Amino acid sequence: MSKSQLQKVCRMGCPLNFGVWVGLSAILCFFALHGAAPFAQAADETPIKIGIIAPIAGDRAQIGGDIEAGFKVLMEEIKYTVAGRKIQLIVEDEGTPTTATTKARKLITHDKVDVMAGLFNSSSAYAVAPLAKEANVPLIITASAGDDSTQRKATANQIRVNACGSQAGHTAGQYAYEQLKWRRVAIIGWEHAFGQETMGAFQKVFEDAGGKVVQRTYTPRNTMDFSPYVANLKRDVDGIFAVVTGPPNIRFLSALRARGLMNTLKVLTVLSATDESFLQEMGAAGDGVLSVNSYSVALNTPENAAFLAMAKKHTNREISGVMMDAFIGAEWIVKAIEAVKGDVKDKNKFIQALRAVEITDAPHGKLKMDAYGQATQNMFIRKVENVKGRWQNTVIFTYPNVSQFGKYDPAVYLKAPTYGPDYPKCTYCE
Repeated sequence: MSKSQLQKVCRMGCPLNFGVWVGLSAILCFFALHGAAPFAQAADETPIKIGIIAPIAGDRAQIGGDIEAGFKVLMEEIKYTVAGRKIQLIVEDEGTPTTATTKARKLITHDKVDVMAGLFNSSSAYAVAPLAKEANVPLIITASAGDDSTQRKATANQIRVNACGSQAGHTAGQYAYEQLKWRRVAIIGWEHAFGQETMGAFQKVFEDAGGKVVQRTYTPRNTMDFSPYVANLKRDVDGIFAVVTGPPNIRFLSALRARGLMNTLKVLTVLSATDESFLQEMGAAGDGVLSVNSYSVALNTPENAAFLAMAKKHTNREISGVMMDAFIGAEWIVKAIEAVKGDVKDKNKFIQALRAVEITDAPHGKLKMDAYGQATQNMFIRKVENVKGRWQNTVIFTYPNVSQFGKYDPAVYLKAPTYGPDYPKCTYCE
């Protein structure tokens, strides 16, 4: 029976003398008169599925655990329910880029997730993106910082809430020249996409301002012993800009200290290089190190205090920047679900809602998506210090509302090559 027929029957009066038909017709009449399909509520009872891809195993398991924990903090706070719909999290280990694509296919075809999120390795994010685009599944990056996810490889279904490499690199270059007064710098970092892009972003801004990068060194991402690279670093420079992130940075900084370089030179680094998840383990090796990041646990704001209280309530883990970014990713998804009133099956509408979200009360300030799917946000200069027996990233300088393009025009910027070994050229390398 059609909706119009049901409405006609109900207006005429539902039959009252046909046994079972009485109950059935009453139900049908109710839904017809209220403009709803009789079994729509049953369909709405299926959970909204969020697939999380993160490095759960291996030497970056701490980061993967923080990504998972960040999502769970918010979901537990809202009891895994949004707009009358239950939320189900499905977590997969990121592993290598090949593994990440395999897990993404599983999430899309087998689990039929409504949205994918997480990712730490830039190469994994670049590999997963085409699968998400083909399936038109929203992809919310919360930890991967490779520039081109929201630049040359930007897609309508993909957004990123954490800071990208160029946001950190551009800011570091500006701070090094304007505030630290560096003029000659040695830079060293990962040879993979994120490392090259971030080092390139630093070099572009630093040299455009008038400085000189006199040495540029790339290290394999699986480097365990940094001593040979540190031994070759120039001493006659004003400082060292380094892009060795995650727990491996403990070994890198220890190698710098063993060579005595940190006695005479400042070290400036980025993002998860001094992340709170392993900062206590890093200890004195990180003392005095400067970093550029969009967040610090030590931020003294009411919004951050509220987040810290919530995170401590729901997790026993050390609270970190990676966890906070994942929390923001979860909040971003929740706000979009609320905007579409739980109807995530209309993917285009859901994607539009995701791109329209703004968060004004995040722990680290206001976030808003640019036209390419990257969140514009504050960038903080932090200094590792021991405060009352615990190491923290003390905020010492703030750059507000930083774009992934820095001070450059996006149209001109995107016509240039991706930052890497060939761009910008190491004109002043000695």
